[in-house]
Amino acid sequence: MTASTTGLTTGFRTGFTTGDDRPLPADARATVAGAAARGGRITGADGLRALAALWVVMSHLFQRLSPDQVPWVRDLQLVMMKGPFGVSIFFVLSGMLLATPFWRAYLTGRPFPRIGHYARRRAARIVPGFYASLAVSSLLALAVFPDAQHRLVRLLAGLTFTSGFHWVTFFPVPMNGPLWSIGFEVVSYVLLPIAMGGLFRLPRRSARLALAYWVAVVGVIVGANQWIVTTLVPGPERRGWQWGDLGGAKEWMPSYNPVGFFAHFCVGIAAAAAIAWWQLRRGGRRHWGFDALAGGALAAAAVLVWVNREPPEPLFHTNFQGQPYLFPWFAGLVGVALVGLAHSEVLGGLVDNPVARYTARISFGIYIWHYLLLEGFAHITGGWYSYGRIANPSTHFTISMVMLALTYAIAAASWRWIERPALESRWANRR
Repeated sequence: MTASTTGLTTGFRTGFTTGDDRPLPADARATVAGAAARGGRITGADGLRALAALWVVMSHLFQRLSPDQVPWVRDLQLVMMKGPFGVSIFFVLSGMLLATPFWRAYLTGRPFPRIGHYARRRAARIVPGFYASLAVSSLLALAVFPDAQHRLVRLLAGLTFTSGFHWVTFFPVPMNGPLWSIGFEVVSYVLLPIAMGGLFRLPRRSARLALAYWVAVVGVIVGANQWIVTTLVPGPERRGWQWGDLGGAKEWMPSYNPVGFFAHFCVGIAAAAAIAWWQLRRGGRRHWGFDALAGGALAAAAVLVWVNREPPEPLFHTNFQGQPYLFPWFAGLVGVALVGLAHSEVLGGLVDNPVARYTARISFGIYIWHYLLLEGFAHITGGWYSYGRIANPSTHFTISMVMLALTYAIAAASWRWIERPALESRWANRR
């Protein structure tokens, strides 16, 4: 991530400078070098990652509570059951974090980042934990769901991160539904350097050219997604959640598809461009205006969720191109919040509190293990802990706290024994 002298003094033309070829100021170079030395940490990212992980868990916990509750409990349940919106947060956040090194290289005149290092880091972050969860889930599913269809092809699709390309393989294993999004995210990991590679190959570098290029990229994504949602629609036979996870996959697709989710990722890429630009143009200077920007975006996102809290499950058919999670409004607000938090005076630090930072560290483990724990407990209790079966909110609260504590324990073990060793390995850090 350190820049060569030539790269730093080349300057950047049109939009990011006054229009001449003046070299980057010293504080901008220091900002780039300092950010690289810190591993590219961006204020507020940990807090939003923790929020996304816990919101997803809460949605699956509150699914177990009966809807017949007093109004305030029911409203709380409805908001918590919007937890799948956390998936959109994950995609925007990943897009921002992974695109930032590319934008820093582009804006400082440096060459395209090394793809080998990028690929190794992504593999080290995703593969060990995901494969472990997929293996355990598959073994348990043999006992819990002995009659599950297409078991082998679903497992193979999960192992190759191609599960999101067909409704049969959408859920790679019957026992652990949230694993569906991992394949989607890996597709975005692949598309990011491909799209950025086109930008770096253009004959010159400028703000206007980069903006026009990415508008064109988003246009291609929107066009491709429109073709998918109007052409690749599964047949009506056995379509719907009453037919199990295969029927649910047929209902979700093609609104849920990897190309459409790359649009969420692109919101994060845009946020990364704004963050990198401010770091280079203004030395990453913090300002109270960014606190106001982030606070306003987070408040607007909360209002958006509140207004759309019914129906309890994510409604997507009436959204833009049938995409889930109120795209592009919710994802856009998350992107704005990330830009504001990154340069805020106070709010970013509050969001990145110690609890949030620890939760963010083990968030991947929280995501890939929690649902397996809940489904296992539902099976042990003979279905008592299933969808909408818990009538007493106090009982539900007690069980939820126990499940949450166990989720943290399992995720911490996953981080300690599976994920961190891979990330700290010599192979993953070889440049």
